[in-house]
Amino acid sequence: MRPRVMIAGERSGVGKTTVTLGLLAALKARGLEVQPFKVGPDFLDPMHHDMVCSRRSRNLDTWMFPSYVMSSFLRASKGADISVIEGVMGFYDGYDGISEEGSSAHLSKLLSCPVVLVLNASSSARSLGAVAMGFKEYDKDVEIAGVVFNNVGGRRHLSMLESSLRGVECLGGLPKAKDIGLESRHLGLIPAREGDNSPAYEGMRALVEEHLDVKRIIEIARSAKNIEDVVDDMPSGLKRCRIGVALDAAFNFYYVDNFEILRSLGAEIIEFSPLADELPDVDGLYFGGGYPEVFAQGLSSNLRMMAGVRRAADDGMPIYAECGGLMYMCSSLRDLHGRTYKMTGIFDAEVEMTERLQALGYVRARTLRPNLLSDPGEELRGHVFHYSRVTRVEGEMSYELDKDKGIVGGLDGLCHENILASYLHLHFGSAPKAARRFVERCVEHSRR
Repeated sequence: MRPRVMIAGERSGVGKTTVTLGLLAALKARGLEVQPFKVGPDFLDPMHHDMVCSRRSRNLDTWMFPSYVMSSFLRASKGADISVIEGVMGFYDGYDGISEEGSSAHLSKLLSCPVVLVLNASSSARSLGAVAMGFKEYDKDVEIAGVVFNNVGGRRHLSMLESSLRGVECLGGLPKAKDIGLESRHLGLIPAREGDNSPAYEGMRALVEEHLDVKRIIEIARSAKNIEDVVDDMPSGLKRCRIGVALDAAFNFYYVDNFEILRSLGAEIIEFSPLADELPDVDGLYFGGGYPEVFAQGLSSNLRMMAGVRRAADDGMPIYAECGGLMYMCSSLRDLHGRTYKMTGIFDAEVEMTERLQALGYVRARTLRPNLLSDPGEELRGHVFHYSRVTRVEGEMSYELDKDKGIVGGLDGLCHENILASYLHLHFGSAPKAARRFVERCVEHSRR
């Protein structure tokens, strides 16, 4: 058995994360081994899951890596007493707003997972009964097992809300609580590693313990259909190469599965900080996304690190950089205050931050020319989310995107020999050939 429950919402902003984090903390306080998950490509919510559960949260995305979802869930949930899956956007909202692919509903059906639906009760009463019924009846293959109301005005208000439900169980209602929350910035919540969020987590736990029926939610999770399957632990291959992963306050947007996939192919993951360290002795480099613009001064001040990255590039070392990593590969970064900082200069390009969101959403990338991860004609699925833009660039592009969300319109993926820098965030579960190619290039470099 794999006890599991999904916390979904009628739409974004209804309190899914508050309910999820409070529930995770409440379950942990009961001595349960809790495995968290997040629907979709978001990097930030899983970081907070990690802090509450002390167990790495995983992303599950039925559009980006549909064939990998079940094995990822089964591997990660092994040994857990209960799994809690935080939904994304509105329950039925998918990658294109039309189909179910990528939606919380689609995942709940794939995993036969009961759903607790969070509804915003502000300025509403009996009408929410109709909303709950609509969600339950819209797709008979989903299991809406219960409802949680958020922003409840008091006991009388909750009584009205509960009496409005037809065929859906009320699991409680959270009161309006302005003093509980997590700080945010332009890409969403501030990463958990940047501060102590313990008081916020504890506040959410107390809210959930007092106002929700946690015991009943556990029972719902344990009632989930059996999807037990034999899935071997992903083997760690013989260590054939060392890949340095930039991991600190500036770079921390990574999918945990990516590391495991690289390890299974024979890579040893070596973490390092571009803010504080010198470049480690490795055979390849992986720079994920994050907030280099917030820590630009620190990055530009670490001259030894930048010189080390340039030497590695000149020596032909494989380097893969995504979004924030792309910014670090440019010649300079201009922040919102007009201050310009030198970056590594691996590519002759300039990047600047803007107040306006430049790109958000799923994209398909068709490979135009050979690069570190793919060959011409191959398609990759990924996600983009950034406020920066490249204002000047010299160099060849690897990808043609199906939307104008790349470095230059629909073109993305600066490439040169063994170096690839792109706005595209990839999950290697959707691109196993890309992961294998990356490791093989690193192995080749190690033998030089």
